[in-house]
Amino acid sequence: MSAKNELAARIVGLRRIDGQPFDPPCELGFHCPVCKYDLASDGEYDERLEWSEYNGFLWCSVCDEDYPSVLCIPDIHRAIKIYLICVKEALDLKKAKSISWIERIGGVFSKR
Repeated sequence: MSAKNELAARIVGLRRIDGQPFDPPCELGFHCPVCKYDLASDGEYDERLEWSEYNGFLWCSVCDEDYPSVLCIPDIHRAIKIYLICVKEALDLKKAKSISWIERIGGVFSKR
């Protein structure tokens, strides 16, 4: 793996590069959590944020840093809700994977 952030690459994986996103992050309301700037100036969006090489991350061209996209949402209450939904989905997926195949088929081979 040649990713700059090995941990992010292992956990969330690398973004597919065979397609083009419809909208840049700035047009979707994302904002770098470190830089101080107006999202738009004179009707033009500040385009310092780009889609990162990591799934679910954004890259800031000024900071030269990748951030989880939920950190780039200015509405903190919305960001918290999205974060918690992601954690719940990850826990549900882990739980589903831990159920044995016999439990999944309803214990067909179990004695009655």
